Amino acid sequence: MDYLNENYAWIFIVGTVVFVSVVVILLCFTKVTGEHFFLSTIDDPEIAGDIEETPELLQMLSEDGRLSYERAKLYQARFPPESVRTDITLSQYVSIQEKGVSAFEFEWDTETNTVVSARTELQFFHGECCLQTNLPLPRTQDVYYWEAKMYELPRTTMVSVGVATKPYPNWRLPGWNKHSVGYFSHHGGKHFNNPFFHKSYGSPFQEGDVIGVGYRHRSGTIFYTKNGRKLEDACTGLRWNLFPTVGANGPCQIHVNLGQRGFVFVEANVKKWGLAPMQGTLAPPPAYGFESGSLLLERGGCLGHENSQQVSRSSTIVGSLFEDDDDDSNDHAPLIQYQHRLPRSTSVPHAHLQRPAFPAMLPSHSPPAYSSLPRSHGFTHYGSVDLSSPLISENP
Repeated sequence: MDYLNENYAWIFIVGTVVFVSVVVILLCFTKVTGEHFFLSTIDDPEIAGDIEETPELLQMLSEDGRLSYERAKLYQARFPPESVRTDITLSQYVSIQEKGVSAFEFEWDTETNTVVSARTELQFFHGECCLQTNLPLPRTQDVYYWEAKMYELPRTTMVSVGVATKPYPNWRLPGWNKHSVGYFSHHGGKHFNNPFFHKSYGSPFQEGDVIGVGYRHRSGTIFYTKNGRKLEDACTGLRWNLFPTVGANGPCQIHVNLGQRGFVFVEANVKKWGLAPMQGTLAPPPAYGFESGSLLLERGGCLGHENSQQVSRSSTIVGSLFEDDDDDSNDHAPLIQYQHRLPRSTSVPHAHLQRPAFPAMLPSHSPPAYSSLPRSHGFTHYGSVDLSSPLISENP
């Protein structure tokens, strides 16, 4: 009996050690605090995502707000986060390696009253809408971070800075629908998966303030910073592909820093939490005036010089052949010129006449009947000489 009790005691001890080891491993590798691990606020309707829509909650929204909420709910039911492939593809990964952080940019939506310039400068005009980046937050390092500066923000405009999945209704601000979180400017609270109520989070922000968003992908945690000061964690457990999202309900201008320059939050600069390196591996094009070291350009220059010399020689030859073409007096001349030999003196006897070199001057075939070449009666055959008849008549 004592032997069995001793065995059970060892089993209990080993089980306890294994359980503690598993808890320690989870805490170390998921970057989750003990409060989040053991008290994960599973009763929180925001975290659980099962907010019950009571008539009292719907009455909190205006008529336009209720219609917008119902429309967005139907949109997300038809297009859930996994309905569209949002993982970073191989070609996009290569683009990030080559271009660096320049591969990320905010996508302009034609259905929104917005303008995107210089990839990350956002301008809103009127109406509730939001803009998202073309690529999700990567997952190759522990933390990713980006900032949004309120360049122009009137007091009547409400801004929400956060993250959301894709596809996301572009007429809704981040935090008002499922799989999104937003830090709002007018009350300083956070909305997480619902538009009905917010929770106190930070202080309101205004024009000139810089709001930072951090993401720990191992635990799915989102945290914020304001003007370089870190706030507490906003939420945890977000496991989808998240996209930086900025929304507004009125005119404003917001400049986003995805890592193309230094952050206000010092820790993000030291640990290089940007979405990608500032400079990629793709070499920039050569500057003007530094072409001397290029073998390709030198070879092309040599070939071009040789071609220009050949063209100049050809033009010289052609010009010499047609330099007399401008003489209008030769327009009616025959194509084959025939030169008449002057008659010799009649005192020269026929026997001493030498055979002229007519065959050398005339073609060996008879000219056609329509030729303008004059015919001589002293020849029996064109191109041959009849020695029996005199070449020069004695009585001209």
